[in-house]
Amino acid sequence: MNTPHPLKRRALLAALAAGAMLPCATGWAQSSSPVAFPFYSGEQALQGLYGQHLPPLAKAFDIEAQALLVAARQHCDGLITLPPLKHAWRNALLAWVTLSTPALGPVIERRSQRQIDFWPPRPALLEKALKSAPMSLADMERVGAPAKGFPTLERLLVGPPNPAHCPYLVLIAEATAAEATALRVGFDALGARDWSTDEAAARSAFAEWINQWLGGLERLRWMHIEQPVQKARTAGKGHRPEFARLATAHNQAEWRAQWQALRAQARLTPGQTAQALQPGEGLIPIEALLLGKGHLALAQRWAAALDAADAAMKRLPARALDKDLMALSRTLKDVTTLYQAEVAAALDVPLGFSDADGD
Repeated sequence: MNTPHPLKRRALLAALAAGAMLPCATGWAQSSSPVAFPFYSGEQALQGLYGQHLPPLAKAFDIEAQALLVAARQHCDGLITLPPLKHAWRNALLAWVTLSTPALGPVIERRSQRQIDFWPPRPALLEKALKSAPMSLADMERVGAPAKGFPTLERLLVGPPNPAHCPYLVLIAEATAAEATALRVGFDALGARDWSTDEAAARSAFAEWINQWLGGLERLRWMHIEQPVQKARTAGKGHRPEFARLATAHNQAEWRAQWQALRAQARLTPGQTAQALQPGEGLIPIEALLLGKGHLALAQRWAAALDAADAAMKRLPARALDKDLMALSRTLKDVTTLYQAEVAAALDVPLGFSDADGD
């Protein structure tokens, strides 16, 4: 599903946020442990998310994207072989998915997923783009999204090096690096925002985060893992699932990076459960929000569901069969079900906008 026009999207989020409570930072909730958690406001949650958590991730992606561009140029100049370039591609990819899972703020506004990670790529469009021989980023704007970004770059790196592909390969890396820099600037600006000065904007942003977290989970669970398996089964015997990346190891590394990004926003760390996270100390995950609102039993079940999914992701075999992937999807679905049925409601946010199908 493509992201709605920004104006429509903001109107929809405003409607969703109308019922979302941004509680005052007063009162404490006692968990089953001796640790007491404060009652976090929505503004405090946003400050932790946008002010402290996401800007470093945007910086990390920018650094890796620039390194990818350097590696692409060096490879095409004959200074490095293909393996270091592939390594740079993988590092940039993992930094990208860590930042963009779930898609928030500038990632949505700039339609970054479409610009640098459109999937599935279209081989016919790639051939057409190679023949058109674009010479600049301005020329690349006329190239369709399915012939750009991480998936297309991966395909250009498969097999023996082809010097004829080098100009286009470098342009893809340049476009990715430019997008990474723009995202870094966008997240830095958002990180400096004082959410307490605009209650309506804070309500909208909080609702967006809670909805987009579910969208990110379903993008991982359905679009990246289960849907390719189901499509292959429908296609008949002999068809293998077509995942976002060509190499199994790349897919699994990306799935784990997506999951860890989601988990970081949802689950307290052991250190945080031993000593309650105070407002202003960093990201306030969803589990802490539940504890702060007094939903102690729900917070425990939420943590257990996240831990079960974490364990399932970790034990996924390197050569996972379809049954292994479907088992993982079912475990992730348990998280989805609990989130839809109880967690979002406990946070006073109605679920109605989702970017689960990507851009």
